[in-house]
Amino acid sequence: MGFCYILILLFIFPLCIRCQDASSSDSTTANTRPSITISKCSSLSINIDGRIDEPVWDSCETATDFVEIEPNDNTKALVKTDVKMTYDDDNLYIAFICYDNQMSKLRVSLTDRDKIYNDDYVGVLIDTYNDNKQAYEIFLNPYGIQGDGIWTKQSEEMNFDMLYDSEAKIYKDKWIVEIAIPFKSLRFPEKDIQEWGVHIIRTRPRDSRVQMSWAKISRDNSELMSQAGVLRGFRNLKKGKQLELLPFVLGSQLGFRERSGDPDSKFINEKIKGDAGFGVKYGFTSNLTGELSFNPDFSQVESDAAQVDVNTSTAIFYPEKRPFFLDGMNTFSSQLQVVYTRMLNNPLFTAKMIGKIDAFDVGYLMGYDENTPFIIPKKYGSDVVETDLKSFSNVIRLKKSLTGESFLGLIGTDREVGDSYNRVIGFDGTLNFWKNYYINWQLLGYFTKELNDSLLYEETTQFNKSGNDAGFNGEAYSNFGGTINLTRKTRHWNGEFYINVAPPEARRDLGYLGKNDFREIGVWQGFTIYPQSKFLLRVEPSFSGGTQYDYDNRIKEQWLVPEVYFQFAKQINFSIGMLAVNNENYYDVYHKNVHRGWINLNINTDSRIRGGAFIESGKFIVRDEEPSFVGWGLNSELWLTLKPVNNLTLENTYYYYELSRNRGGEKLYAGYIFRNKTSFQFTKHFFLRLIVQYDSFDKRFDVDPLFSYKWNPFTIFYIGSTHDLTDYRNSAGRSRFVESQRQFFAKFQYLFKL
Repeated sequence: MGFCYILILLFIFPLCIRCQDASSSDSTTANTRPSITISKCSSLSINIDGRIDEPVWDSCETATDFVEIEPNDNTKALVKTDVKMTYDDDNLYIAFICYDNQMSKLRVSLTDRDKIYNDDYVGVLIDTYNDNKQAYEIFLNPYGIQGDGIWTKQSEEMNFDMLYDSEAKIYKDKWIVEIAIPFKSLRFPEKDIQEWGVHIIRTRPRDSRVQMSWAKISRDNSELMSQAGVLRGFRNLKKGKQLELLPFVLGSQLGFRERSGDPDSKFINEKIKGDAGFGVKYGFTSNLTGELSFNPDFSQVESDAAQVDVNTSTAIFYPEKRPFFLDGMNTFSSQLQVVYTRMLNNPLFTAKMIGKIDAFDVGYLMGYDENTPFIIPKKYGSDVVETDLKSFSNVIRLKKSLTGESFLGLIGTDREVGDSYNRVIGFDGTLNFWKNYYINWQLLGYFTKELNDSLLYEETTQFNKSGNDAGFNGEAYSNFGGTINLTRKTRHWNGEFYINVAPPEARRDLGYLGKNDFREIGVWQGFTIYPQSKFLLRVEPSFSGGTQYDYDNRIKEQWLVPEVYFQFAKQINFSIGMLAVNNENYYDVYHKNVHRGWINLNINTDSRIRGGAFIESGKFIVRDEEPSFVGWGLNSELWLTLKPVNNLTLENTYYYYELSRNRGGEKLYAGYIFRNKTSFQFTKHFFLRLIVQYDSFDKRFDVDPLFSYKWNPFTIFYIGSTHDLTDYRNSAGRSRFVESQRQFFAKFQYLFKL
């Protein structure tokens, strides 16, 4: 327990300097919670063209006097930004006038939406409920390319898409963007008089990545939206009961070798298959929306980037990319990964409802899956089981808003497969006190009745005192777990002290759990220094540490990680860290002093080329052999993005992994993955993309070309193919790449708004 006491003391010490941190002050008091009273204009009085030459703009109140929030701290902005707003019965209109004395250094790309964040861009965060809990993010670059997302206290969901119109125009001394945001695209309270919170942000990457804000943003206040400006003047807004239909048609043809693994066998092309489906979305009120999809096409246009699964004991986590699940998924998020929508693998139909009812955020999600996967967590890792079984799933989420960022919540999931089930119910919340301190907690109950089919999954090792095992033999078991943490967020000293508990019976069939059977206590501490230097902008030394025990009170793992982050001018950052303490019990073999270190470098100095590297080297536990032992490894990642012209982007990543029995000894494996993604944007709506990926572990090339026309995020047409080429080496050991599988596909999807 001595290591635990050290961790607790390392967290408590910074609490003693709370008053010292609070004495820090901002360099200016300008624009503290500024406000604009917006006026209503007549319909059809604004043309979205980037010109702002309509008379209505002359009478609008203007947001001005921006301050620089990065890298400087609320100092007067070096360039001028003016923002005008008005509205009519259907839309909120915003005009951004971005003046610049270095127009020749303007960074701008003709690219697909949401790919603008290395450019100059400007936009807003709109908190329609003015409760500091959630905000719509809408950003645009000087070509009017859109980027949007949802901000919450926990994260930013930048895969969220919404419908709005935008156009931009570049002038000699400025660039202008006009947008029209339909009220039908927003959720807001049903009130006669509205007041919305709004941050207006402009990002200007030059020697450094400069960010400017209309409202002052204090580094000593972690509540971002509580510092936002206020947008007043809305009266009698009506979203209307909007009905959206989203039908699609899909055609595809699959081809493969008659005998898998035989490159000389006949290549078979199946008949062309057609498919169709549709989605329905209905706005019951201005803040409650329902959505239903039948036979949805949940295939991904862009395949998952390959991940190395050698020498790992846990299931690989893949990010969600499917639009149905991305919209509103922040509603279902919580501190622990209770909902992982990739576990709804191939649903025949899905439905969800999200929104607000009075002070409650509400969410409901259901789906009928035709190919149900399982992640089976165990003490030392997890297994993945793919099946053709049918399942029915339900998720419910409620959150009651309290003062500031505080809330109370409930979450529940249920997945039924035949007469088996997995149910998780949880209560969570956040309590904000002393301005900069938070207690976050989540209590979960796990209830499982397994399938009774040992042919699908067999595991005889008992995991608890009741004699249960993880194999599919019809057993039923339950237990409770959860997490609690104390977090501190200030200008300089930040920290977290946490406790996590996952009993041996913990299963989340609709969530993600990499392993169970542990009790964990940990701490993270970081101190941010802002040097008064034009070269070095920020230094952040930090450390994290923790210890983990199993339910038999045996140590599973101990770690201590010091790290230092440096932010330099010219958009360069660098970090270095190491595992100073790393002891782990893996399948009853206790490994001590498994030390290694790493460095990470990012360079974005030039608009035409950016890149970086991550290198990690040292001792690793060799988990694929029995008994396990400590070997020597090297993991590295290199990335390089080239933009020779504004509408051409070449993204390259290279991963190299190596593991040896000891330093300089016999290699257990060594391999790499190279991935190139080339995108050529003909117009704002039409692009060509080619992905080429080589995986030396599988000795396979993947080639995925795609033509896409995207009128908006939901009305799209694309045609493309996927090609798998496997290296069947000849008798002389020379490479012989033969196409082992391919698919051609085309899809048309159109959004009808009624």
